[in-house]
Amino acid sequence: MRKYKKTIIGSTLLLILLLMSILYPFYGPKDYNHQVLVKNEQGEILGRAPFPPLAQHLLGTNRNGEDMYWLLLYGAKFTLISAFGVALLRVFLGGIFGIFLSLWAPFLKSYVKDFFLTFRYIPSILIAIILMIPIVGDFNDVAISSIVTYQIIILVFIGFPSVTIFAADVTDGLLKTSFVQSSKLMGAGKLHIVRKQLMPYIRSYGLLFTVQQFISTLHLTMQLGLFGMFLGGRNRGGVLGFEEPPKPATLSNEWAGLIGQNYSEFIRAPWSILSPVVGFFVVIVIVNLIKKELEENLYGSRVVNKKETKGKVPKMESHSSKKFEFVQKL
Repeated sequence: MRKYKKTIIGSTLLLILLLMSILYPFYGPKDYNHQVLVKNEQGEILGRAPFPPLAQHLLGTNRNGEDMYWLLLYGAKFTLISAFGVALLRVFLGGIFGIFLSLWAPFLKSYVKDFFLTFRYIPSILIAIILMIPIVGDFNDVAISSIVTYQIIILVFIGFPSVTIFAADVTDGLLKTSFVQSSKLMGAGKLHIVRKQLMPYIRSYGLLFTVQQFISTLHLTMQLGLFGMFLGGRNRGGVLGFEEPPKPATLSNEWAGLIGQNYSEFIRAPWSILSPVVGFFVVIVIVNLIKKELEENLYGSRVVNKKETKGKVPKMESHSSKKFEFVQKL
């Protein structure tokens, strides 16, 4: 357990944040502590949203008067669940296809790699924008579940090639090991090799690559939010003060959508965009620490503390005749 100390702590923090977001309807205000105007006793307007961070609004409010703290807490579940779900689907589907190519269709592997190689030279955000253009807009007759399903499929498809190539390469490397070769000589079938010999290694690589794909998905959704492509669709109410043309708002309040919705407010209300950015930063730092620890344990790397070895002279073992047994030559 000590080897995975950072992983346990980081996973616990993310789980606590996820549970707080899921349980938000039981304790959080339904209107996100909404406040557009501040008036005095005479009814005169003293201030208008967005309000800066104060005791009443810990992280300030956006232009619509919604408290950024409650918005971040409510939208955390959509950000974390969508990123983790996409990462799992990428690794699961891409892993199965990569193993299939290595074991059952090696003749197709070179063609698949050549085809998927083109995706490395095209920015992922460009592919995502092109594929999501059909669902950008206000749809009155389309269910939110349909929009989310289409978006998830696109996000999975974008990361599918890299996972497939990685899984195929890992499987090829494992098939060259001595214990797998011995099993083949003894007549073991391909399914037996996968279940009994490859699966322990594949699970370790799969866990590490799931964390990597989690970070990749967070980056991609953040970039999509800047282009107004919010996960879960757009709020038809929009943002106050942008009647012509109307400025769309995120419907699910996931963090990437909050960034895209408020990026134009950076000068007037920087807290409205810095709050979700800091939230993304904290989550990515936690996940990145988990990833590094998994890599260290997987590849057997060892971190040496320089303070322990600094100033110490290596102890040389002296050899004496007492440590040897002399045999008389006949």
